[in-house]
Amino acid sequence: MSKSKFSLFGLALSAIIMVSITSSLHSFISAEPVVMDINKAKDPGPGFGTEKIGTLSIDAKNNTIVINANLTATPKADKAFEAWLVDADGSNYKLSLGAFNGGQLNVSENMVNPYTYTQFIVTEEPLSDTDPNAAGTYGGAELQPPFGQ
Repeated sequence: MSKSKFSLFGLALSAIIMVSITSSLHSFISAEPVVMDINKAKDPGPGFGTEKIGTLSIDAKNNTIVINANLTATPKADKAFEAWLVDADGSNYKLSLGAFNGGQLNVSENMVNPYTYTQFIVTEEPLSDTDPNAAGTYGGAELQPPFGQ
């Protein structure tokens, strides 16, 4: 193959790769909202069972993540439910999203890469909790692609 044909072939291949990468990134940036059930944690864990305790909607666009969750379960009298995003397949880092208010959670945050997270969990925390770490998992959901990418 001559140098000019080889150069044209390389240029064409580079263009195809760039279009593929751009298309993949665009699908992550403008992914459709993910809607799923929140299920009670297995006892003993890990993981989630089949008992539905709420619903979750996550919409990530242009590095903004919008999370809406509703719980049908009620925390104990001296407790509150708190939501977290978890990088369960990597660092196991847990990002607090805050407490549920009347069974509702509505969060909108700017994030560099929200797709790092693989789980949404709910913990039952003391009302006057000063510990920044998550308590035992009460329930949650395994996030669907494009999350966990």
